[in-house]
Amino acid sequence: MPKPGPLSLNTATVRERWGLPECIEGCARLGIPGISPWRDMLHDMGVARAARRVRDAGLAVSGLCRGGMFTAADAVGRRAAIED
Repeated sequence: MPKPGPLSLNTATVRERWGLPECIEGCARLGIPGISPWRDMLHDMGVARAARRVRDAGLAVSGLCRGGMFTAADAVGRRAAIED
């Protein structure tokens, strides 16, 4: 099987079946070298624990996903979302 190259799993694509621990294990098992977790999943697992598990699995973090960033009704709300 060819190497997957710069492939990364956006954890939202499997969130109905896997939590973050399963995403990390699945990426490692299937040879997917990168992961891009969503903030809520990272929060549920804990940042330090997730970082350790990702590092131990030999994965690269390609991004950190979140939703709703620019849905505020005004500039103040958008600035607060950006700062968060």
